Amino acid sequence: MIILKICLTLFLIAWSFFGIWMLVKYNVLFGPHRDDPSETPGARSFGVAHVASVWFGFFVLALYFLFR
Repeated sequence: MIILKICLTLFLIAWSFFGIWMLVKYNVLFGPHRDDPSETPGARSFGVAHVASVWFGFFVLALYFLFR
């Protein structure tokens, strides 16, 4: 059981750094695309919301199993 908690802790640390990296590279990842100038801001915000909800969901699930 302790090995699982250590793995979950390491996952949460790595997942947090991945989230910080996504925030630092926000314009590159979620900014306007050079290849598709007709992409709407709504489509970009949908992509950002999807990525954020997946990131947050995995984080919460890992926390749940860590403290369970």
